Amino acid sequence: MKKRDSEEERLTDVVDKFLSNYGLKKRFQDQEIINLFTKQMGPFLMKKVKYVYIKDRRLILHLTSAPFKNEMQLQKSKLIDELNQKIGHQYLIDLVLK
Repeated sequence: MKKRDSEEERLTDVVDKFLSNYGLKKRFQDQEIINLFTKQMGPFLMKKVKYVYIKDRRLILHLTSAPFKNEMQLQKSKLIDELNQKIGHQYLIDLVLK
């Protein structure tokens, strides 16, 4: 196996530089959080969510069910903490329910 030269970089470092240089890192993180949220909620609960997007580090949900909205309001801080933990740093600051 060939040894690494000092000029060689790890692939993850190269991808991070690429995302940072082209201003895609924020959009990539936003999409990663949306995917994690969708996976965590599951298909049944996602039927009650009309739109999901992130704006100014806030996860914004348009919901179709009032009882589900109330339940989400109660679990808001826990959900933000779990999503931030999964991506490895404090990115989300709020959860907005509409």
